[in-house]
Amino acid sequence: MGLIEDFISYISTVRALSENTVKSYSNDLGQWQRYMRNRDLDPVSFTRNDAALYAEYLEDEFEERSVLRKLTALRTFYGYLEKKGIVESDPFRDISMRRKARRLPSVMTEEEVRSLLELPRSSFSDERDHMLFLFIYNTGCRISEAVSVSVDDIEFQRRRIRIMGKGGKERFVFFSVSTADEMRDYISKRDEYLMKLGKSGEKAFLVGDKGGRLPFSSAHIIFDRYRAIMGWQKEFTPHTLRHSFATHLMDRGADIRLVQELLGHESISTTQIYTHVSRSRLKKVYDETHPHAKEQ
Repeated sequence: MGLIEDFISYISTVRALSENTVKSYSNDLGQWQRYMRNRDLDPVSFTRNDAALYAEYLEDEFEERSVLRKLTALRTFYGYLEKKGIVESDPFRDISMRRKARRLPSVMTEEEVRSLLELPRSSFSDERDHMLFLFIYNTGCRISEAVSVSVDDIEFQRRRIRIMGKGGKERFVFFSVSTADEMRDYISKRDEYLMKLGKSGEKAFLVGDKGGRLPFSSAHIIFDRYRAIMGWQKEFTPHTLRHSFATHLMDRGADIRLVQELLGHESISTTQIYTHVSRSRLKKVYDETHPHAKEQ
């Protein structure tokens, strides 16, 4: 029996928690277990950095109340492991939610996105980084979804990609004609790169420098590096590109229900943040351009 199963049995029999509480813990820890399995992680080797990335992942997927509940479940689980001497400390102990309700998500301008995507490329790593950015901005995928895509998931004829979102929920995201051309070119270069490494059987669309599937943590390092290259002071993360995708759609008149479906949000309330972003940008444009806006 695994550690999570042991814990669920403990809170059910020894602590005699209610059926609903046990079910809630089981669901939340089961979701975390699937997340770890996709990244070759386990509870014992899970680090504070891993915990911070998981908390960030949760905040992008769920409302505040759900995130707090899931983090509580994880802290309780690690408290159990500490008492049994299986781990020395709880990686989630000092992890807290960002107060995202008090600030709007960082959004790039269309010009900033264009500048990023027009950077010169001289190596396969450059090509892969470019495709990582292009992929997220064109599809609105979460970083966890982007790195999980395999070449076989891409349907070029229909210009769509099958995505397995949270809870195993399937959806399709779409890409433009010009992006399709770039994706084909990237796959050709990817195949050549993998052949040189002797890893032609790799299925992942986005691959790391060693030829395997691009690790989740490496993707964040890539974003940090390009933030420095571009000289940006603003936040630049996978979430930033996803936010930008949604905001630019809203700015151009996309229906919020459509954006909700493309982002894979279960609740429309999660998507509504982008209406606030768009309104704030509209006001900024008004203040900067209307002849009467600056009059006292």
